Amino acid sequence: MDKQILQYSSNHFFMNHMVSDPPYDVATHIHDFYELFYFVSGDLTYYIEGQAYKLYPNDLIITNSKELHRIVFNSASRYERKYIHFQPEYISSYQTDEYNMLSYIENRKLGNFNRIPAKNVIEDGIFELWNHIDETSQENSPESKIMVKTYFIQMLIAINKVLSKYNQSYISNHKYSQKIVSILDFINKNLSEKITLNILEDRFYVSKYYLCHVFKKNTGFTVMEYVTYKRVMKAIELLISGNPALDVAHTVGFGDYSTFYKAFKKITGFSPNQYFKATK
Repeated sequence: MDKQILQYSSNHFFMNHMVSDPPYDVATHIHDFYELFYFVSGDLTYYIEGQAYKLYPNDLIITNSKELHRIVFNSASRYERKYIHFQPEYISSYQTDEYNMLSYIENRKLGNFNRIPAKNVIEDGIFELWNHIDETSQENSPESKIMVKTYFIQMLIAINKVLSKYNQSYISNHKYSQKIVSILDFINKNLSEKITLNILEDRFYVSKYYLCHVFKKNTGFTVMEYVTYKRVMKAIELLISGNPALDVAHTVGFGDYSTFYKAFKKITGFSPNQYFKATK
């Protein structure tokens, strides 16, 4: 059962604070926005593009609009979280040629440097700024929306400063299979080609049954679930660029348009043509 503690929205910006008891696994998904996920309490592992992050209170998870992610709960512990969804338009008036507030969030290798540990969240002022956003969002004053945005801009700058200092010591100590790294790389570079468990088995000299097990264990996704999501993500890029839906279906590796249509609508909630029109 979910209990909402706080909610706030503005143009291109949405914030929520919720508690769930007991929690349920969150299926693989992507967003067409950026997400800042503030972990308060619970017992979970956050999977992003094959990387597994075991979270601790006050950890912050960052995902951009290209990263597949899901949450798997390790127990039925009470689950509390805060999150912010925002689109680039929300901060566009603050962007300058000299300073891009999204550069570190956007220009990471997918699934890397997504977690800012609690120590940095607190010591680098992110915790305090998030609290300012919470408090200000509930004020009924003419200036509150402006104040929320200015605190948020400051928080993005603080996040960038932490990300700029990142190195491998910040990554979860989850022991990640190098074989899976190679397979993920192969999938992302060959989305237009036929990809099956048999093909992966032959190419990487691993039993497809073992591959299914270790892939799910390491990434939180099934192999074909991952392939389908990545193909749809690539399709979105091509549709936005003006490519016809039928051509896109073949370009991203779907054998027929019907299969592409069903997968696209299941993941995005829109048909390919509806999605294209919605972005115009």
